[in-house]
Amino acid sequence: MRTDTALAQKIIERADRDGLADDHALRRAALAFELATNAFYAPEQTATVAQFVGAWARARRAWCAYSGEPLV
Repeated sequence: MRTDTALAQKIIERADRDGLADDHALRRAALAFELATNAFYAPEQTATVAQFVGAWARARRAWCAYSGEPLV
């Protein structure tokens, strides 16, 4: 998967390295964030601020829970 965000890229790289399944929650969170980012920054915006930030928060929370990195 091609990613445009550093967070999604970091998540996918770790998921690949750890051999996580395609339907793993970490991969799903990265994909949802990537889709929300693309929709938010599209020429015709199709994602709201709340959708974009919510997808980021869910991806960040999933990453922190998996990696052990502090959330804040």
